[in-house]
Amino acid sequence: MNKYLYIIAALALGSCSTEPKGDYLTELTTERDSIKTVYQNLGSELANLEMMISKLDTTSRLVKVTVQKATNETFEHYFKVYGGINADKNTTIYATSSGDVVNVKVEEGQTVKKGQVLFKIDSEILESGIQEVKTQRSLAKDVYDKQSALWAKQIGSELDYLRAKNTLESLDSKLATLKTQLSKTFVSAPFNGTIDAIFIKTGQLVSPQVPTMRIVNLDQVYLKADIPENYIKVIAKGSPVKLHFPSIDVELDTKIDETGKFINPANRTFSVRVNIENSDNLFYPNLLGMLEIQDYGKENALVIPARLIQEDAEGNSFLFLAHEIDGAVKSEIREITVGMTYEGQTEVLSGLNLGDLVIDKGSRNVSNGQLIGITK
Repeated sequence: MNKYLYIIAALALGSCSTEPKGDYLTELTTERDSIKTVYQNLGSELANLEMMISKLDTTSRLVKVTVQKATNETFEHYFKVYGGINADKNTTIYATSSGDVVNVKVEEGQTVKKGQVLFKIDSEILESGIQEVKTQRSLAKDVYDKQSALWAKQIGSELDYLRAKNTLESLDSKLATLKTQLSKTFVSAPFNGTIDAIFIKTGQLVSPQVPTMRIVNLDQVYLKADIPENYIKVIAKGSPVKLHFPSIDVELDTKIDETGKFINPANRTFSVRVNIENSDNLFYPNLLGMLEIQDYGKENALVIPARLIQEDAEGNSFLFLAHEIDGAVKSEIREITVGMTYEGQTEVLSGLNLGDLVIDKGSRNVSNGQLIGITK
């Protein structure tokens, strides 16, 4: 290239001399043609230099990408269903006998103990009947004692003795029945709990068909949900479950306590139950809850973000990997088999190896075998 510089310089010096106009025009034309030749030769060498530089310095033309190394981790998959809170101790109280309410002994919201009297039904007629039977029994007992003493001495007839005995036993049975009926006029709490609602008032006529009160105990509740029957082989007692209650913004990690043994023919589901400790009374009956139940789990699984997986026209899944070849980094298309996806993560079942560099950002801009540049 230096020889061309010398030619240009010589021509430039020559142009400074004074010559006649005719000869000078010829010289200028000749000088112009010479400079054109030099210029063309310099342009050719410049193009060659640019090509050599581009071959040696490819970074300026590379597609920039980021990569993630394929690693093993625990992968779990959950599915979502909804259920409602229930309480075993959530009972409506009914009267066990008919009569007028003479005394309501509790108030709504009051805490009561098992066996505590809640209200009293009028028992005046029963008490009168009991007193009458007691009087009759007293007489029958005297008669029986005398007949029994005579019969022991073989005095009197056996028939009289048996009649006296039967009369006494009949009155004892009647008295026991009346006392049982009397006890039912005192309606008591079946368990420790809270009076949630009272439906009766003093003086109101009640019967065994009329609801009187509702008592609840929410120390222990459970969430029940219906599960599609196709999960029957993978869901069992002890299956991990995540609970979320949107209304009260509470989340719990627990396990399934019971699974139903019956398929509902109406919707092809079976039930599951999750017991919940509720000493703080956060959970009310019929509160809506969401269950995320684990139906698959695997340790040491190859897991990648689902967004990196692409599909071809035939629906086959593939990734782009980064490989160093002859000092350069190139992209490689790799067909894979995928498993389940959960929360944006997908398990790769085959086609990917531990430690492979999966192209992340820029994966949509590369093609198979393309030179790439890895950035952080």
